[in-house]
Amino acid sequence: MSSSPPPDTASSPGAGADPPPVEVLGSGWTVDGDGALHPTVVLDVGRRPDVADLPRVHASEGVGDLTTSLRRDDGAVLLDVRMTSPVRAAFSMRLVLPEHRDVLDAAAIANRLVLATTEPDLGDAPLWLAIDLDGQRLAELLG
Repeated sequence: MSSSPPPDTASSPGAGADPPPVEVLGSGWTVDGDGALHPTVVLDVGRRPDVADLPRVHASEGVGDLTTSLRRDDGAVLLDVRMTSPVRAAFSMRLVLPEHRDVLDAAAIANRLVLATTEPDLGDAPLWLAIDLDGQRLAELLG
């Protein structure tokens, strides 16, 4: 995945318009096969089949071209995600503070956030997509 450009230099199509929102159901940690913890948010993709399909596309087609931008809004951090290849998709999520603060702090350090599109306890293969983000910008927004 490509690193996120600063929000004012996003180069993906329609970068000036806010992408449609996806509800955040919760946040926590994904444990990988080596036992490492990864900051994770669980997204409600029930009404967004394009977003629900991104983990499958990512697994079968490769990383692709993805950009993110971050901004602060009334007690929350807004994260916009835009993918232009191998498919086109755009969405935003509202990460409310202080509810998601621990996960956002960890994402700022890791420069990465895992987006789960199914509940993590749905069996052996939950669907997720790891995205790179600008950790320094996120840390600045968190103050």
